[in-house]
Amino acid sequence: MQLCRITPWLAGLTLAVVGVSRAAAHDEPISANVARSFVGEEKVVEGTVTAAEREANVVHLDFGNAPQALTVSLIIGLLSDFPRDPEHYYVGHAVRVVGTIRSFKGRPEIVIHDPADIKLTDVVEVQGGHPAAASDDTAALREQVKTLNEHVHMLEDQLRKLQRPATPEPK
Repeated sequence: MQLCRITPWLAGLTLAVVGVSRAAAHDEPISANVARSFVGEEKVVEGTVTAAEREANVVHLDFGNAPQALTVSLIIGLLSDFPRDPEHYYVGHAVRVVGTIRSFKGRPEIVIHDPADIKLTDVVEVQGGHPAAASDDTAALREQVKTLNEHVHMLEDQLRKLQRPATPEPK
């Protein structure tokens, strides 16, 4: 009986947590330059990473020039999925970050633990997770990928035909 009482509570908690993330993800992004005006609020922030530094398992990404418009602190756990060397990976790139803006030492900051909360916006990830420069003509890129997939399927079909055992001719 206790399981029945706990399960609805857990389901409600899960929906509440997911609801908060979805609400923030659908908000209109704000510029890192105005983040100071939204301390205490969960927002989607966009900007270019101008500098970064690592302190043990924390990487600080700075947006804007001194004094920085915003600092995003990545907490790198043992099993985290952040890119290798995030202090180099994000510098110079435009990114989108979802999180609660806090004030730390008089500067706005977002602390994130999950790599899903930070995305590069000026690159397109291609198969294998390697970034490639984004272009204005993404439709052409999608068409090329579609054509390549069709060729791969055709080659796979031909390979399957070649691998089938030969059937003996009737006598």
